[in-house]
Amino acid sequence: MTTSNSIFGRPAFLPAVIAALAVALLSACSEPSGSIDTSASSQPPSSDAVPTDAAMAFMHVVDAKINAPVRGQAMSAGYFRLMNHGSQPVTLIGFSSDSMAVQMHTTEVENGGTTMRPLDSITIAPDDQVVFKPGGNHLMIRNLPEEDQQLTLQMNFASGAALNADFTLVPMEQWMNHAGH
Repeated sequence: MTTSNSIFGRPAFLPAVIAALAVALLSACSEPSGSIDTSASSQPPSSDAVPTDAAMAFMHVVDAKINAPVRGQAMSAGYFRLMNHGSQPVTLIGFSSDSMAVQMHTTEVENGGTTMRPLDSITIAPDDQVVFKPGGNHLMIRNLPEEDQQLTLQMNFASGAALNADFTLVPMEQWMNHAGH
């Protein structure tokens, strides 16, 4: 799945709409049972993120962010783009963390509304990417450490390989001011 970003003008009421949607998104998701690992780096994995198989050398995580939870909410959401620069498909099956519960979810349109469901795996074709974004595939995260601004998570693949990635914690106000960018 390939996506492109575009910037739209935002009416003055858009931050309030985004906040309401964020609360609805976080409230609608079920409890996560897995954990997560991703990276905010726009560079290929560094030597401290050594892949455990050859295919991981071609994986690249960008724009990895976790929204700070909305006040009073126990859940948060994470977003990123995972690119496969290799010649073989790679299947992401989940995330791990020592301290956080992380689960992949997808948003589906059903009966005129949206529903969130756990996502067991997602395959990234060669020379392609998947995007985890609001309103689509996303991470649901519980037990987010409040004091950390950068969180390392482990991405787990069907091959048994793992890839560490850094996510940047983004305060809700900052996220709302940059929604769509």
